[in-house]
Amino acid sequence: MARYNVRDLFGHYVTPRSQQGRVCKHACCRGRRPHPESYPVILPAPYLRTASDQDLATHFARHADNEKVTAQVLHEMQRRDDLAAHKNAVAKRRKERAFDRRLAHAEAIEHSWEQAEAATNGNMLNRKGRERGISDRALFTSDEAYARRYASEELMNHWQDHPRPTPAMMRGEDTRMGATYTRPRRRQYGVTEARIVRPRRRPAAAQGRP
Repeated sequence: MARYNVRDLFGHYVTPRSQQGRVCKHACCRGRRPHPESYPVILPAPYLRTASDQDLATHFARHADNEKVTAQVLHEMQRRDDLAAHKNAVAKRRKERAFDRRLAHAEAIEHSWEQAEAATNGNMLNRKGRERGISDRALFTSDEAYARRYASEELMNHWQDHPRPTPAMMRGEDTRMGATYTRPRRRQYGVTEARIVRPRRRPAAAQGRP
């Protein structure tokens, strides 16, 4: 049986001998990140990528006279700076595209509202919508059920040929609203069905008994 007579990078006793100089796998460290004081002179790639900026600065100061260490640490710091700059540029482009999409959506809403106002002569709400104080602009971006509930007949006819400027339209979907022919649902409150009670049949053996 192999004995724990070999030390790893952290100074812990390990086995087998092939673990000598490697990172600790015990529960104390789990092999996630080596301690800075246990760094070798030339850092392996896993240690170099997982080390913090402070750990790299400490390692750089400790081996400042070594050209390989200096080049390695400076190259890693430059890589991190380039990666951070790339992430910032990507985040900036995403914000710009999101702003452009919001601006295009607002322009589509305004253009569609102006067309509908001209086609309906300003009559875009039905009686229920006017009584409840619904905003006519809300009909252009809400879901279809909400729009059908409060839109006037003139506006519904206009939407049969013109799409509503919803987020779905901005994704390229067809948001025109055709006529529906569904029958209104009947209320069943207080309605009871007549239950047909049929006489139970007696067994054939019991039919002859008095």
